[in-house]
Amino acid sequence: MIQRIQSLLLLICAAVLIGCLFTPAWNAVSDNTSYEVNSFALTISHETISTDKNIIFIAALVALSIFLTFFIIFKYNNRLLQMRLNMMNTILICLIEGLYFWYIREAKILIGTAEFTEKFGLAFYLPLAALILCFIAGKRIQKDEELVKSVDRIR
Repeated sequence: MIQRIQSLLLLICAAVLIGCLFTPAWNAVSDNTSYEVNSFALTISHETISTDKNIIFIAALVALSIFLTFFIIFKYNNRLLQMRLNMMNTILICLIEGLYFWYIREAKILIGTAEFTEKFGLAFYLPLAALILCFIAGKRIQKDEELVKSVDRIR
């Protein structure tokens, strides 16, 4: 039942998480050196030299969350399982946002006390939007479950 509002919210959540994979989360410039954090790497570029610190596990967690979101959508027959999986997905999205915070902090430690200009990218804010969408979808799933229970009592 893709037409239910929670299924649509979860579908939008998956689309938002896909956007996390293809946009940077943070970048900064300090003394001809640029720093960028995205789902795949922490990149430090100084003029023509570039080094990457592999953080592909963030991309793997985002992909897992996308898969879990689609799995939740198609488990509409079992609302209790849907609620549990949605809670797991919410925790997973919080972990993704926490890892972004961690690696941005790590990049700021590398910059040190030098002056820099920073800009938070779209991928930094998208997990927050996905978190809100998952939370609202969870409330709608719970509302459906309560409706089914109330109808069963009437019979």
